[in-house]
Amino acid sequence: MNQEKFQGQMPHIIQVASQAGFEGIEAEIGMLGSYFHQPDQVAELLAQQHMELAALVLHQPWQGAKETPEEKSFSDQAIAFVSRFPQAKLMLSHHAGDIQRGTGEALYERRQNLIRCMESVTRRAGEQGIVCCFHPNSGKNSLFRTEEDYRILFDFLYRTDIGYAPDIGHIANGGMDPLAILRQYQDKVRHVHFKDRLGPNEWAIMGEGTIDYPTIVRYLEEQEYRGWVMVEDESPRALQDSDEVVRLDGLYMAQFQNRR
Repeated sequence: MNQEKFQGQMPHIIQVASQAGFEGIEAEIGMLGSYFHQPDQVAELLAQQHMELAALVLHQPWQGAKETPEEKSFSDQAIAFVSRFPQAKLMLSHHAGDIQRGTGEALYERRQNLIRCMESVTRRAGEQGIVCCFHPNSGKNSLFRTEEDYRILFDFLYRTDIGYAPDIGHIANGGMDPLAILRQYQDKVRHVHFKDRLGPNEWAIMGEGTIDYPTIVRYLEEQEYRGWVMVEDESPRALQDSDEVVRLDGLYMAQFQNRR
């Protein structure tokens, strides 16, 4: 998450993640820097560390009823990048930032436009054999952050081929029970994010928060989930000493390594 320090530092990022025991990375386009236009070099760096690309994250505004030419062009660049990695997914993400959610018809229209644009991307990616999934977040202006929001979200998603990428931390931060959400929408799950949490908007190093990850891992095992589990860390310490926090998160996740 420390883009200011690590943007474009893919050799370092991949090496540190590998040394911490992780088997793959999920790349933010902003973090890739110039490597976004060098997928072959990224593939070589990953191979050197026996790592894989699990997913590429595509953030877009997607406010109109259809993609703008600029959005479509950028999404097509992302699709082209992911096509270099046959098993990687394209994770669709939307951060409203300072744009107010709105209410009523205005909110419904924003949600509908977002899904329509993501569906268009998903259709084009699918032609390349790429699976797309949507990652809702719990920011105050997020279009989908509460249990009621999720009911509306999945009413949309079940009409499309867009998969679901649950972020356990964001689910909890939205006031929901992560395990209940996983159970309810399990048939749409394509990709999973772990992030620990102490309280509202208080993120923690894995294992230092309040989320019961052993139970969540056990549920995923019972469902024979075979996709990626990605670990994100937005704790204050992660900004101060990112490499050490990656190591600590890897130590925590190691307890599940031989249970697959």
